[in-house]
Order: sequence, then C-alpha cells, then structure tokens
Amino acid sequence: MLDTEKNMSAFKEGTLMELSPNVINIKYAIRDIVLLAKKVEKQGKKLYYFNIGDPDKFDFDTPDFLKQALVEAITKDNANYYSDSAGDPTLRNEIVKRQKRLWGTDLDPSKVLVTSGVSEAISFISASLKAGTEVLVSSPTYPPYLSYFNYHNVIPVEYNTQESENWQPDVEDIRRKISPKTQAIIIINPNNPTGAVYSQEVVKKIADLAGEHNLLLISDEIYDLLSFEKNFRSTASITDIPVLELNGISKTLLSPGWRLGWAVLRDENEIYSEFWEALAKQSRIRLCASSPMQVAVSKIINKEMDYLPAVVEKLKERADYFSKRINEMNGLSVVSPKGAFYAFPRINKDIDDRSFVLDLLKETGVLFVFGSGFGELGKGHFRSVVLPELPVMREALDHVESFLKAIN
Repeated sequence: MLDTEKNMSAFKEGTLMELSPNVINIKYAIRDIVLLAKKVEKQGKKLYYFNIGDPDKFDFDTPDFLKQALVEAITKDNANYYSDSAGDPTLRNEIVKRQKRLWGTDLDPSKVLVTSGVSEAISFISASLKAGTEVLVSSPTYPPYLSYFNYHNVIPVEYNTQESENWQPDVEDIRRKISPKTQAIIIINPNNPTGAVYSQEVVKKIADLAGEHNLLLISDEIYDLLSFEKNFRSTASITDIPVLELNGISKTLLSPGWRLGWAVLRDENEIYSEFWEALAKQSRIRLCASSPMQVAVSKIINKEMDYLPAVVEKLKERADYFSKRINEMNGLSVVSPKGAFYAFPRINKDIDDRSFVLDLLKETGVLFVFGSGFGELGKGHFRSVVLPELPVMREALDHVESFLKAIN
C-alpha cells in the first residue's frame, strides 16, 4: 500500500488526531436537534420551527435606525479597524449611560467588556475559573451555562426553580448547595427557558446570600426590556454587593446575528480585580468584537426605543395564546410566560421528553427542544418559543393536539 493510502486509512480510522473529551462531550440541545429536523424536512415534511430564540426568523426585524447606523459606521466613520480589545470607548460609556438611564445604577466604563454576544462572555467567565470549582446555575437553565463550564472542568451545580411558583428560584435550595468550592451564583432574568421574570424580593434574597458567602452574583439580563408586566429591575439596582451583569443587543434590539454583547462588573471595592483581568486577557487574545457593530450601537443605544412597546405587546399576545392552547390539551400544562419569548410546558404523560419531542417532530413537523437539554429540572418538559405569527402557531398547535390524542 502506498504511504498516501496508509495515511488516508489511518485518518479514516481516527488515529491521526486525538480529540479532547471536553470537546467530544459538548452538547447544545437547541441547535443539535436542528440536525434531526433537517433529515425530517428532506423527507418532505413541512416544519414548524419553535426551537430557537431568533425573532428575525419570524415577523420581527432589526430597527431601521440601527441598520442605518451600521451603514454609516462602515461608510462615513470608516470603522473597519481593530477596536480596543475591551470595547470601543464610546460604546462602553454609552452602556454605562444606558444602565444609569434605565435602572439608576452607577457603573464604571473601565469595568465594561464588549463581547461577541453574551455567549462569549460566558466562555470568558468559565475559562477564568479554576478546574474543580463550582458555580450555581438555575435549573432549568440556558444550555451554554452547562456546556461552557463543563468544557473548562468547572462544575455547574443546578439549583431549583419552582414551577408551582411561576419558576421563581428556590433561595433555600441555593443556600443548601453552597459549598467551599462555590465561586458564583448565576441568575437569568427574564429567564430563558421558562419565560419567568424574577421578583425583586427573590433577587434581593439571592444577592444577600451571595454577599453573606462572599460569592460573585452573575446576572444575565439579555431580555431586560422584554418584561410583559414591566416589573423587571436590573440586579445591580437592587443590591450593593458585587454584580457582574451580562447583556447585549440580540433580543431587545432584535439583532441576534450582529453578535454584540457586554459584561459589566459593579465592584466598588475592587474585590474581583484579578477575575476582571482574567476576562480582559481573554478579550485581548481574540483581538476585539466587531468594530462597525460597536460604533453603530454606540450611536443608538440611548435613543428612544419607540418600537419596543409594540414588540412586547405582540409577544405577550402570542405567549398568552400559546399558554391557553397548551393548558387546554390533555397531557400538557404550562406556566404562562411573564417575559422574554419562551414557554416551558410540562409533559403529563408516561413518555420521556426527548422521545416526545422527536416523535412529535417525525409525525407533525413541529420542532420543540427537549427539556432535559436544559438541565435536571428540565426533564419531563420541552421548550418552545412564542415568536411565530398566530396563524402559524394555531396550525402547529392543532398538530400537537392531534398528536396527543393519537397517543392517548
């Protein structure tokens, strides 16, 4: 056999490169299930996509003033250069102004780190912590909080959120799960995947607990302006302990593909200066977030978002319709969402959530995400977006109802 043929044979057998088990074990249910959906679609089945939180895939669109700002950033401002690794200074100042304007918090622009979406910020955080330490994450939770920490051998310890209490966090369960290895408590508010909006009282109790045990409170607030009842408040405006807030433009500015987010550390006594430098070091090795995007967003982030009330109203109408239909079905129930654009129905049947979702997909073309992909408490549930237009949602839910009747 020729050497080339030997090499190709070895390559096919997978012996030329040894892969890290950290990579092999990566799971991301929200996108992994799309691979299966595409196979179903190739068989001629019409698909109804209820799996991914991308408003621009439905009848929502990035505001024109933001699009125009990007055109100007590229053409008039010639913002096609590498920016500061921590972020464009103007944008960092505008982010601080935004938080002051909306929530009354006083933040420091030098403690703002602009990232390629919140996902990159999560990656930076997980890579900064020592292997074997622990971070408390809500369950069910947004999957990257499990995947990134596992990838870096940091242990995500899931604390309970209470379905019977509109998915509010169980503060006493958080207390029970704090150990000498715990580094931080993470909350996602408004919440993905449940659509919950945490009460200020509960957030304050979690903050007090973090302060009592000298833990960093990490608050993912990417859906901050999508609270249906306008009862959301930024975590840093409720407590004076150190808080690392994560946010961005994907959801409230309807621009997920722009991949622009930020982390802001409110740490007046510089307790977490080494941790902050660890994040900054990672920002430097990846050079910078997109410069044109940063310049564009810096110009509009503090403008009047007059499109938002209509967006929130539309989301609430769809969430209410989805919840009503689900709760009328024999075999399903759901807590009505209070924000973001997700719902997390319970499967009240003797079938595991993955099998339910896959069987439903094959039979009807309706694509949800199995709840076990969102952590331990996700088992027996599935996640749905409430983004599709009502006629599409009605048609898809009719299929779900027929499917349930058929398996009774």
